[in-house]
Amino acid sequence: MDTNTTMTRRRGGRSSVVAQREGERIPRLTTLKYGIKPVEAVSEEQLERIHQASLAILREIGIEFRDETALREWREAGADVDGQRVRLEADMVMSLIAKAPSRFEMTSRDPAQRFEIAPDTMTFGAMQGAPNVRDLQGVRRASTIADLRDMNRLTQMLPGFHIAGGFTCEPTDVAVPWRHLHINHSSLVETDMPFFGLTTGKDRADDSIAMGRIVHGKAFMDANAVMIGHVSGNSPLVWDSTMLEGLRAFVDANQVVLLSPFVLGAANTPADVPATIAQLNAEALAALAYTQLTAPGAKMIYGQYSVSVSMRSGAPMSGMPEVTLINAVIGQLARRYGLPWRTTASQSSAKTFDAQSGYESAIAYMSGASACANLMMHAGGWDEAGLVCCMAKFVADAEQNLLIAKYAKGISFEHFDDALEAVRRIGPGGHYLGDAFTLRRFKEAFISPEILDYLSYEQWKVKGSKDMAQRCREKARVIIDNHKAPGMDPATREELDAFVTKRQEQISPSLA
Repeated sequence: MDTNTTMTRRRGGRSSVVAQREGERIPRLTTLKYGIKPVEAVSEEQLERIHQASLAILREIGIEFRDETALREWREAGADVDGQRVRLEADMVMSLIAKAPSRFEMTSRDPAQRFEIAPDTMTFGAMQGAPNVRDLQGVRRASTIADLRDMNRLTQMLPGFHIAGGFTCEPTDVAVPWRHLHINHSSLVETDMPFFGLTTGKDRADDSIAMGRIVHGKAFMDANAVMIGHVSGNSPLVWDSTMLEGLRAFVDANQVVLLSPFVLGAANTPADVPATIAQLNAEALAALAYTQLTAPGAKMIYGQYSVSVSMRSGAPMSGMPEVTLINAVIGQLARRYGLPWRTTASQSSAKTFDAQSGYESAIAYMSGASACANLMMHAGGWDEAGLVCCMAKFVADAEQNLLIAKYAKGISFEHFDDALEAVRRIGPGGHYLGDAFTLRRFKEAFISPEILDYLSYEQWKVKGSKDMAQRCREKARVIIDNHKAPGMDPATREELDAFVTKRQEQISPSLA
């Protein structure tokens, strides 16, 4: 094991003061309740048409479950199983989904950091899965375990995240068979937050659960959700054994599963928005129903990753209007089923942290928030269609999370009457800058971002003419240099390190 992560970095000077003030000023997000009404893109009649089309797909075409355990369980439940094809009747699907909790709590090593995931709440999770980073020098390169640790340090210190990404960027310098061990280790050491474990196969899922139990205790995890397992489907209409094995491991341990069809519009779905939604929904319903079949009452999230595909290049396109409409309808469907749902918050296809990156991510953020998504995934760092995690953008997105949270809370009338009294006091031609109500309320009434620049041109030049990417990289460096790993009992840390060492000895590092 690399013992560097056990050492507390030296802290001092101006950067320490900056980090301390930021930590004091903005506490980490907890449960966020929506105060806005969701955008609805289709009528009740149109929604019913999509819902019935999804059920027809399940009944007439079916879903392939490429997993012997799942096929056996479906057969025993009375489903029509023909080879790997499973055809499901509507009553069975909907009765199974009705067993799922509509809301559940997630917790962490910090007892104050509990939050609820539910159809009326918003949650932010960091990016996942990038094989490359754009580092603190602005250079694009393959990501390493050191980069992953830095990303987790940023996640821990920035207040705009509820859930650590787990595999925010892939440690490509660690052998693939060992990689999940180091990913989980970093999540547990660098953060005290709920995090994403690994679901790509039973062994990796079991290791994720075992490492969580070392830190949290088995009894605690039996009663509390501290991890999410991201289970991805293979569109069109396939769920495979690798992911289903991970699903079962997580629900058996009372942890959360996120079930996400993977939609590339017009590539693995029809070139039509409502038909794409109908297929996506059928895939999601099949996995959601299976989760309740194998573990009634399991905590689960209706997931989906949706982008359209460029017919010129075949590349995924972020921030497109069709995806915004898909988000709105998925929100309507998930609320119909009484389930929390997930979208992608900050996705971009840009090759650098530029205007395209900002435009696409802003559209994705507002698309999810306006549709009242309950888990805003990839809400930090996503560029190049997920191939790059940009450290500068990660910092900018963390601040955007706070702005989007303020929007999602909606308008409060708590101080409305007092504010109207200020109108009476000031009257025509006056100003409110020195009014007592303004002095009491301005910090909470109108949010004031720090990363976005509002200086005059002359002030900006005096401060070094820094663009946003440079400001974000500098802030990231300050935060990383001042990260303090959350406390962990030395005996627990020793057991966690020993587990990784033992499993590496048991697992061949060879890909053969």
